[in-house]
Parts: sequence; C-alpha cells; structure tokens
Amino acid sequence: MKSKILLSESIHEEGINILRQFGEVQIAADTGEETLVKAVADADALVVRSSQVTGKIIQAGKRLKVIGRHGIGLDNIDLEAASRCKVAVVNTPEANVLSVAEHVIASMLYLCKKLPQSDKALRSGVFNRSGSLPGLVTKLGYTTLELYGKTLGLVGVGKISRRVAEIAGKGFNMNTIGYDAFLPAETIKAAGVEPCSSLEELFKQSDFISLHVPLTPATKDLVDAKLLGLMKPTAYLVNTARGGVVNEEALYTALKNNAIAGAAVDVFATEPPQQDHPFFELDNILVTPHAAAMTDGALLRMALDVAEGVVAVLKGEKPKYLVNPEVWEK
Repeated sequence: MKSKILLSESIHEEGINILRQFGEVQIAADTGEETLVKAVADADALVVRSSQVTGKIIQAGKRLKVIGRHGIGLDNIDLEAASRCKVAVVNTPEANVLSVAEHVIASMLYLCKKLPQSDKALRSGVFNRSGSLPGLVTKLGYTTLELYGKTLGLVGVGKISRRVAEIAGKGFNMNTIGYDAFLPAETIKAAGVEPCSSLEELFKQSDFISLHVPLTPATKDLVDAKLLGLMKPTAYLVNTARGGVVNEEALYTALKNNAIAGAAVDVFATEPPQQDHPFFELDNILVTPHAAAMTDGALLRMALDVAEGVVAVLKGEKPKYLVNPEVWEK
C-alpha cells in the first residue's frame, strides 16, 4: 500500500515528483485547522509551508510519521506535540540562504538610495524647474548614502547572516559586527564578523541592523522601544526573520517620529497583515509579503530538500535535516 503524503499547499513540481515516486500526493483544500485535521487522518506525511501545524492536527494524524517544513522557521509547528506523538520533523535550513541574503542587501540599497522617493518626485514633476538634474538632487535633498564603509550589525550569526556579511564585506567594504547569544566570540570571528559584547552596543554602533534569529519566547519583542531608542537617527533596520521579533508598535512610533531613518520589513507579527496595518501609512519603510525566500532557486531547493527529507523518513532512513532527533533515537 502506497503512503499518503498530504501537502497543505502546493510546492515546486520537482519536489512533488520526488514525493509521487514514493506515495500518493494530495493537496489540501485550504490551510485551515479543521481542513487539515480531516485530511491528515490517514496521511503518513504532512508537508507545510508557513501555515500552522497545531497539536490537534498532529494528534489527528494516526498514521503520521513525518512533518516536512518547506522552509527554515519552526514557530508554526507544535514541536512538543510532534515529539510526543513520535512524529519526525524535517526542514530545509540551507535552501533559502542565498535568496534571503540577497533580499537583505537589496533592502538596504532600496532604503539608503531613496529609490521610492526619487522615483515619485521625478514622476510628479518635482524636478521640472531650471537647473541641472544633479544640482537639483542636491538642492532638493535627494542625495543618498553609500554602503561603503558603513557598519552593519547582525543580530544572530547563522548561515543567512554569514552570507549577508560576506556580500556586505566583499561587495561594499562594510564593517560587520554581530551578536549571537548562543555562539562564542571565536566562532563569530571565524565567520568574518566582529563580535559585539551586547545587543545594546550593536544597536548603538550600527548604520544598518539586520535580524536573523528565530521566533521563540526569548526573542518575542526582542527589538523594543529601548533598543530602537539606541539606534542612530540615520540608521536603518531590516527584518527578514520573524515579525514577532520586533515590537511593531515601537517600530511604528520610531519611524513616525523619524527617530530612525527607515526600515525594511518582510515579516509581520500576524500574517497576512491587515489592510489597515499602521506600517502602510509610512513612507520610510519598505514592506514586502514574506517574499525574501520566494525566488526561483530557493523555491526549487526547498521543495527538493523537504521532499528528500520526508521520503527518507518514510523509507526508515535518518533524514539530513532532522529537527527533533530524540524521536529518531527512541
């Protein structure tokens, strides 16, 4: 009898093809809890993107052996329930490193080059007056910043963060400092990043700050009004990690009052965000729809990695990216 593999949402066709070689693939009608509870009842495997996998869903999967996370973050999966039910969880921790790192650099350039402001001004006729364009750029306050020589602060020094540091250092000669509560200074130095003694010191020194930590009880609202208050008024914050890591009310206030120069946010505390989200009224923030990892290469790599991980478990083989090894040991 073939295994049943349930997808909460579709993934790249090449990943689905791998799964189809091993079992019957079904795609759920939607990602709602009740829908998945019914659909997972006779499933051997569940593959999800960012939708919630609650304890109720896991317990409903009487034959469930593995949950595959199409991505890195695990805050959408009840890991405790999975381990309790002896369900292996696999993810794709290396698949989107390049794409997210590129998004961080693109966001920094977008902000410091004032791209939306210049585009809007030119289209609306602000520059339709006597004088050379370069002269008017200076006169009207549309000059911009270089990344060259600026200080980049990395909160969390994992795989994505290190790739950001590599691009920033080699491409723009930026000075990169980093803080990671779980890594010794020697490991951070070995990644080409100067260790920072505290988050407070990092926020004070940096011209750009990029967040690279998972959402956990310890990191929820990590970036609050106090830390934002330590930033230079010319500094920018970039969040491609998880929305809950930043206190959105505090960030809104800092941006509204021009206490910091700007921010780029790819993730929100509640996703999708409401249409009247306060960020949307501001012109010094770049907002994108959790799209940093949604590139051609990353989508393919995530699909392949999650499919291979799921199939490995179904075949009784230890997967490469096993999140809860205690299940395998038991």
